[in-house]
Amino acid sequence: MVCTKAVSFADRINLEHLKDVPVPEIASQGGLTFVNPPAPELTVLTWRQFEWAHAKKYAEKTNFDIAMSGWFWRMRGHIPFLEQARPATRSFVRQLKPGKSMVRWLPLSIAPLLGEESNAVGVALQNHQTWLQFYPGTRISKRSATEMSLRMGRYEMTITLLAFGDFNHDGLDDLLVCYSQGVTDGTFAYSGLVVLTRNSKTESLRVIKDFGTQ
Repeated sequence: MVCTKAVSFADRINLEHLKDVPVPEIASQGGLTFVNPPAPELTVLTWRQFEWAHAKKYAEKTNFDIAMSGWFWRMRGHIPFLEQARPATRSFVRQLKPGKSMVRWLPLSIAPLLGEESNAVGVALQNHQTWLQFYPGTRISKRSATEMSLRMGRYEMTITLLAFGDFNHDGLDDLLVCYSQGVTDGTFAYSGLVVLTRNSKTESLRVIKDFGTQ
């Protein structure tokens, strides 16, 4: 398994220890508040707390908590991936880099699902539309070696490549991606963590594991 440069070297070594290290971006806010009435509110700062809270059906208290929870996926999402993945024998994803060529292969199933747009995306998925068929005007507003930010009309999306490895043990390389989404005319935002794969260089990517959205 290989992490990209989006994951620091220190964060790849002792995963069990990392589960109890507060996420800096979360800690700087004093932690996030999770609720599950009538139980007491929880303050969440670490990956282990984050996993436990969701396992016990707690949820983020405010839109701010929802938006900030994306940092757990971005900074700690490689933990569950590396715990299950193993070295692959073939790869059709490792050559993908942030940019126009990767946009072409994005799965529409990770498109923004905000407001009325969610219904349109659902119909497009049923009709097997590709990303560029649904969002022909997709524009890359920012790009690095491991990340790209996209604009699709009023929607914004940032995709970060975190790691490669055979997650589902079929011999093929899979790609761990964190994404965040929002709107240019509002404040609501959310993030998700998915494992993508494909069986050839001419196929679009597809989701084989969705860790959920926050």
